[in-house]
Formats: sequence, C-alpha cells, structure tokens
Amino acid sequence: MTFPLRLRLLSAVLTSSAFVSACTSEPEMKMTPEESRQVLITEAKAIIQAVIPGADPLVAVQVKDSPCGGLVGTEHTSVTSLLTVRSNTRDDTLDPDKVFQEVLTVLRQRGWTINYTKGRVAGAERTGVGGISVGVADSPVGINIGGDTECVKNPERAT
Repeated sequence: MTFPLRLRLLSAVLTSSAFVSACTSEPEMKMTPEESRQVLITEAKAIIQAVIPGADPLVAVQVKDSPCGGLVGTEHTSVTSLLTVRSNTRDDTLDPDKVFQEVLTVLRQRGWTINYTKGRVAGAERTGVGGISVGVADSPVGINIGGDTECVKNPERAT
C-alpha cells in the first residue's frame, strides 16, 4: 500500500464518521424575536383556554427585545421579550384553588417543568418557549401568565 492510498482510506473513514455524527445531532432551534413572542403568546393562550374553555385572553407585550445572554447579549445581539396574557372566567362559582390545580395539570400535560409553587402562583419553563409565572386570581376567578420568551439572536445586531 502506498502512502497516498493510506491517506485516502483514512480520509474516507474520517468523512464517514463525521457524516454519521452530523446526522445524529439535534438541530439548533432558531427563531426571530417576533417568532419567539408568537410562540409564547400562542402557548399562554392555549394554557388559559385549556382551563377556561371559550376564554379570549388579552395579550400585552411589556418589554420588547431586551438584552439577554450575559456578555453576549449586552449589546442587543441576543434578546428576550416580557409579556402578559390574562383572562377571567364568567363563572362566579369556580373555586380558585381547584382552578389552580387544573392549571398545574395542564402545564405538566403540555411539557412544562414546574420550578416552584407558592399559594396560587407557579413558575414554569419549557425549552423552545421560555419561562412563565402563572397566577390564579380570586374574584373574578382568572388566570394571569407573565413570561419571558426564549433568548434568541437579534437579526439586527447578530454578528
């Protein structure tokens, strides 16, 4: 065997193993800031509507495109948004404690990791969506969700 043939065989082995590892790695999720806001809004509305069928949640974007990601995001190269989604029920007979337990059930069913609960407030996170705080109000019984979107690249500042 000559040196060039050995080199070609080694190259073929390395190329094939690189190809296999590239096929098995998970794709990196990339969203624009607006897409990340829409993902969180859609998910928050779905949570509320699962607990309060027929609800028409109100959405407010409180902080849009705030820096995130530590040093990487200090110049707006990566951004997050803060928003609130809320809705009240028309049924005055609902027990807010039972509604809160149903909220926890819905969160778990939808793949959220619950980080804490205190009273009728829960903190949760879900990869690809962000982090939220969900509270159930007394009267009228309602669900308030405040949350941050995923930290995403800012297309206007990304290098």
